[in-house]
Amino acid sequence: MGYCRDAPRSLRLPECLERGLRTRRAPPLPHLGEWVETPQGLRARFSLAIRDDTLVDVRFEATACATLVAYCQALADHETGRPLDATPSLDADALAARLEGVPPARQDRAILAVAALRAALLMTTKEPSP
Repeated sequence: MGYCRDAPRSLRLPECLERGLRTRRAPPLPHLGEWVETPQGLRARFSLAIRDDTLVDVRFEATACATLVAYCQALADHETGRPLDATPSLDADALAARLEGVPPARQDRAILAVAALRAALLMTTKEPSP
């Protein structure tokens, strides 16, 4: 199971950001979602590895916005190990509430992160990317 799912406490922005900066440039996994973008130029996408109908790995790529990277990392950690047919347990509000230290003006990045994850989940019904 992923880090966020196991952690009973809220997550801290610096911890997720530090991990996210290391992992956001990892090669994409077989089920690659579409880029999701905001009018301000922020963008993110997730990729997934699936085995036995379980998300065994979740990765992301995102523009260099500290808050967006931290939100994407928190989602990747949380969703790893989730059965594919289970509904994602974090929506944008829950994600924003879970990650401590995000200024209110930047909490909208949670919407982008969740939308990008949903785009990747939609791709699981298609063949994996080459």
